[in-house]
Amino acid sequence: MPQRLQEMTDRQLIEAFVHADAQDFRHEEVFGVFVERHQGAMLSFAASFLRDDTLAQDVVQEAFLRAARFPQRILQFGEGEKAGSERNWLLKVVRDLSIDSLRRRASEKKAVDRRAETVERSSPAADVNAEKEEQNAQVRRAIDTLKPRYRELLILKVREQKSYREIAQITGLTVTNVGFLLHQAMQELTEELKRVTGDE
Repeated sequence: MPQRLQEMTDRQLIEAFVHADAQDFRHEEVFGVFVERHQGAMLSFAASFLRDDTLAQDVVQEAFLRAARFPQRILQFGEGEKAGSERNWLLKVVRDLSIDSLRRRASEKKAVDRRAETVERSSPAADVNAEKEEQNAQVRRAIDTLKPRYRELLILKVREQKSYREIAQITGLTVTNVGFLLHQAMQELTEELKRVTGDE
C-alpha cells in the first residue's frame, strides 16, 4: 500500500475516493485505508454501546457501507469544523445504527441480560491481586445498568474523549443538554457504584 495514502488526512482520503474511477484499483485501496484507520475504534464504540460483539460488527460494517455509498455526506458533515469531523460522522452513524439495532432486538436483549446476570451472580469473587480489574468490572457493570442515553454519553465523553460540542454534533442534542445529561449520568453512575460496593 503506497505510503502516500497512509499520510493523507481523512478528508483527503474521502475526496480521493470520490474522485477516483470506480474501475481503478486505487478506488478500493483509498477507501481501505480509511476503513483500517477507524475500524478498531468504531468496533470498540459499538461493542461498548451494544454489549454484543456480533451486533457491533454488523453495525460497523453497515456504517462503512454507508460511507462508501454516500461519501459526500462525510465531506458535508461538520464542514468548516476542525479536523476529525469524518471520524465524528462515523461515530454518529454507528451510534444511530446501534440505537436501531437495540430497538429491533429489545426482547432478545432482555433475555441475554438475564442470562448474563445469572452468570455474574454465580461467578467466584475476584482474587485480591485482581482488585483493580474487579473495580473496573464494577464500573462497566454499573454503566451497563444506566439507560442507553446516559451510557452513550459516558462512552463518548470518557472513552472517545469528545468535547461537549462534538457529542452534541454526534447525538443531535444541544451542548447544554449534553452537559446536563452527563451530569445526571455521573450522578446515577455514582449511586449505582455505591449500591454495588455497599459504600453508602
